[in-house]
Amino acid sequence: MRNRGLALVELLVVVGIVAVLLGLLLPVLGRARESGRRAVCLSNLRQVGQVVQMYGQNNAGRVPIGYRAGFKQFNSMVYSGTAQKFCLFGVLYMNKKMDPPQAFFCPSNEDPQSNLGSELNPWPPKAEPTRNVFAGYAFRPDHQIVDEVHLVGGFMPTLASFGTKAILADLTATPQRVDLRHREGVNVLYGDFSGSWVSRASFETPLKACPTSPSTAANPYQDQIWTILDSR
Repeated sequence: MRNRGLALVELLVVVGIVAVLLGLLLPVLGRARESGRRAVCLSNLRQVGQVVQMYGQNNAGRVPIGYRAGFKQFNSMVYSGTAQKFCLFGVLYMNKKMDPPQAFFCPSNEDPQSNLGSELNPWPPKAEPTRNVFAGYAFRPDHQIVDEVHLVGGFMPTLASFGTKAILADLTATPQRVDLRHREGVNVLYGDFSGSWVSRASFETPLKACPTSPSTAANPYQDQIWTILDSR
């Protein structure tokens, strides 16, 4: 009986030790996985930057880097279900430069609105004509770009005009967009095609001021965020 009691105590001690070790190891493993996803995310941004550069080389240096419909929070769209037109990243899609599309989506993202082929973000674009489709990354929202600009001959900035400023980044349109991926910051690609990690703490104040629903009221705060991203 004494041996059986001892065995039970020993088993409980072992279980307790395992539980403590798991409690210590799981956060470490989680951080390691996120570190790996950050690296993949930055690699994705570089690939997207190369695609943008290739498009510019065939278009007198002009690229669809900007925002649509007056809302600087609309800087990651591929297709507008409301207008039923392609926009921004959709210019690349229409020129067959988003095939395959995986590099245009962050591996850490948990928001179905910005995940490839989710119920809220169907793929390919226009498969459901009235549904908006978004890329997983955002263009710098300095210039308003009209829908299907490549067809109507509207204004697009030159890639060279951005110099070494931030041109692509993880989504920063609302706090939720940051909450549902890397959380602690964002990956950013610059006009010289270098990349950097930017801490959320540096742009938290203007980020918090952005309405959760698209609004022109967010425009000045988006400008502030991208100016901070420029500073690396």
